[in-house]
Amino acid sequence: MKKKNVLLMCLVLLVAISIIPTGARAYELITKTETVIIEQETIELKKIADNFIILCDTSQSMNDLYKKTGKKKIVLQKEILKSRNEALPDLGFNGGLYGYHPEALTPTRVTNLITYLSVRPYDKKEFAEAIGKLPTDAAGLTPLQQALSELDPVLASLKGHTVVFVVTDGSYTKYLWTEKPIDTAKKLAQKYDVSFFVIDSSGKEKNQPFEYLVNSINARSRVISFDQFIEDPLFLSGALFVLDIRIVKKSKDIEKVIGMKLSNALFAFDSAEINPKYTDALKKLGNYMQNTPKARLALSAFTDNVGPSSYNLELSRRRVESIASYLENNYKIKRTRMALNYYGEANPVASNDTDEGRAKNRRVEAFIFGL
Repeated sequence: MKKKNVLLMCLVLLVAISIIPTGARAYELITKTETVIIEQETIELKKIADNFIILCDTSQSMNDLYKKTGKKKIVLQKEILKSRNEALPDLGFNGGLYGYHPEALTPTRVTNLITYLSVRPYDKKEFAEAIGKLPTDAAGLTPLQQALSELDPVLASLKGHTVVFVVTDGSYTKYLWTEKPIDTAKKLAQKYDVSFFVIDSSGKEKNQPFEYLVNSINARSRVISFDQFIEDPLFLSGALFVLDIRIVKKSKDIEKVIGMKLSNALFAFDSAEINPKYTDALKKLGNYMQNTPKARLALSAFTDNVGPSSYNLELSRRRVESIASYLENNYKIKRTRMALNYYGEANPVASNDTDEGRAKNRRVEAFIFGL
């Protein structure tokens, strides 16, 4: 089955980095001519969340222009949500769209959560119509903590795991009778099966204190920069689904490089340190990314099932961060070109009942795309 067009439209290749105790294998260049034939076995998207809620910021600060785009943040927010909705696969999610803006400012009556679309079975057309209702002019205070509190009955009505996407620059309007937004989010995470993907619209290159606060909510919560929100076509994959792609490639008259493939043992058991003997392979990847400015890299980290699930989730996060930091520090590959996801012991590729199987599951998978 010819899949040349699928390759150009979707991901270029799958780089499986398995943790195996044997020697390293070098990077392999994947090349093609205009007559290249791609035989695709399966392309599967595995759902890892049941519901999603998008909480948009419509307060005054969203009227600010974002960096050199020449556009207001609130306009970019609407444009990107529209494009992401068009690309979102229908995997049986429930979805809702909300905003936060003060309508009442008293301790006894708080109505700050604006409903553009209540949570219901996801329908692309219906969601697009709801996004169309989002404003392009921002005004008013920033009652984030109150809006989060008003999400409580919405979350209480949902089954399964819920991802709440929150657009915020980290600021909020303080009232004597309310707590900090981070404390409200933590309470919701304790009551319900929910994680928070915070889209940082502050424009700061590295907002480490803010990132630390969000990471403290629970292991599955994290911060994504507004740049990634704008540029990363795989933005939703780390939150709502896992890309599981198995392809077989055949080519002749090789002339053009289309990507790079690697199968290496990068980590020892219970470790996030990169073994020095594999730096040559990472050098090839770093050089390739430098020489191919349009290329984007999606990294997904996994572990075996030895140890507590929460520990394994954190271990996979440290492994994917280790690779990303190495590429950033040594080859100046910007984080905006990398989408980092980590899943702990989820989605094993082999049985965890044997040493060999567990070794294969201790891995980082990478997708080079955007070519």
